[in-house]
Amino acid sequence: MNENNKQKAVLTVTDDIREKILNGVYPEGMALSQVDIATTYKVSRTPVREALQILAGEELVEIRGTGRATVTTISPESFLEKCELRALIEVKLLELSIPLMLAEDFAKAREINENLRNCQPEDWTPLNYQFHEVLYSPANRPLMQNVVKGLHHRHYARLKSFILSNRNTPKSLREHDDLIERCEQRDIEGACYALESHIMMSAYALSEQLKSHQLKRRQIAQDLTT
Repeated sequence: MNENNKQKAVLTVTDDIREKILNGVYPEGMALSQVDIATTYKVSRTPVREALQILAGEELVEIRGTGRATVTTISPESFLEKCELRALIEVKLLELSIPLMLAEDFAKAREINENLRNCQPEDWTPLNYQFHEVLYSPANRPLMQNVVKGLHHRHYARLKSFILSNRNTPKSLREHDDLIERCEQRDIEGACYALESHIMMSAYALSEQLKSHQLKRRQIAQDLTT
């Protein structure tokens, strides 16, 4: 396999496994056999190893000293820390955006919030990200926005079922409306406080729910072994 074909194989394997992890097809704790993956994609083990290393860098896969790879378990503490990081960056982005926002930015945010009001469950997470993205775009800070995008897609995507089953839609929509109004009023302090609360209250709830879910899984596993 020449270098060009190898890199194509690495990208194909990486993208496909990433998608399966994010969509829950490969659940947390699942072992990822290099041999099985290589057979599935009809490639050698070299691009498989490279793909798993990339996914390990994204914290989607854990590779132990033996070389054995497993899908990472989402730590509630790590998830909460990433939400805290997300809140810090997004609040700064909003602070920078508000003085630069135009009427079309507010109109777009309201349009997306209305779409959220009537969307299908599977469309909630991407639309919600779009809502926040519209608020931050005027800041013109692509590096910061890429960090936020990475935190959102890599970690919230894996919690899709939690978000869909436990979100408080009326509350989220009210908070979005409040954010838009504060931005229109150029109330930077009030908008930033509202945004931080909006992100972190949801994060605390999801973190506690994740703890409860993992505890139940451990109890079931113990019952099966006794």
